[in-house]
Amino acid sequence: MSIFKCDREIKRMIFNVHADLAERIEALKAEARGMDKRLDVDTAVNKALDKFVKKVERKMEELRREARDKPRIEARGSGVSGADDAPWPPCPDQGPQSAD
Repeated sequence: MSIFKCDREIKRMIFNVHADLAERIEALKAEARGMDKRLDVDTAVNKALDKFVKKVERKMEELRREARDKPRIEARGSGVSGADDAPWPPCPDQGPQSAD
């Protein structure tokens, strides 16, 4: 067992969250303070972000593998010209995007 505390470096980041969620968290933090307790929101956020980052890393590795395999597929001739030039679809929670 270590006798020294292992402090981790912390980097402050700002995230946008839905207003209703932020208000609920603030209300719960205030209520907890009234009971002489503290909500550990930082640990919850860190765990959620770690899970998200791991998922993104897996997806990025998959995309890298596809990118490495793509030249081999094109070298054989796919027969479809410009098939990958289609734009990405908009996010489901956003309407159609217009070019400004």
